[in-house]
Amino acid sequence: MTHDAITCKALILEYLVDYEDGAMPEEVRRDLEWHLEHCPPCLVFLKEYRATGRTLRMLKPRDVPKNLAEAVWGFVIARCRKEK
Repeated sequence: MTHDAITCKALILEYLVDYEDGAMPEEVRRDLEWHLEHCPPCLVFLKEYRATGRTLRMLKPRDVPKNLAEAVWGFVIARCRKEK
């Protein structure tokens, strides 16, 4: 995968969740890892994404009010749909 074949925006919106979940075909995973090795901004984003996930997992469900969680989730879904 070169920068011509995949944009960083597409990487973030379309591939990152499957990559982190281990849900993508091995060939696509290898291509994505190649891209990450050759694209410092994407690698930085991946590291920040993982750090955010670790931080969020430390929160107990009762620490986040349900209405706040729903509002944040709704915002993320709407933003992803808008970006596509």
